[in-house]
Amino acid sequence: SSTEFRGLRDADLASLGIPSAAEHLERYRQRRRLDPIEPGRWAFYTVYNLFRLAAILDGIARRAAAGTASDPQAAATGARAGVIAALARRHAERFDATEHRAPP
Repeated sequence: SSTEFRGLRDADLASLGIPSAAEHLERYRQRRRLDPIEPGRWAFYTVYNLFRLAAILDGIARRAAAGTASDPQAAATGARAGVIAALARRHAERFDATEHRAPP
């Protein structure tokens, strides 16, 4: 949800000198001298990394529950795993997996 995480969601990024996601991706691509990145490929990487983050957060939650986490905020951090996994699923459902294949 929009209140789940702090951040810059509603900020005027341009007035802060922060590029949009598309601008950032294009700058990265140019600096790395990469070919244009297909939208389906970018969507795949986005979904993959959101699920990866959800798995990491779940591990943090499990360590907090077991009492082996070193960070006192671990339980709160780990509690966000479900929210991130749901976000990943919503992103995955937005693109047609038959049209956009996973990269080799």
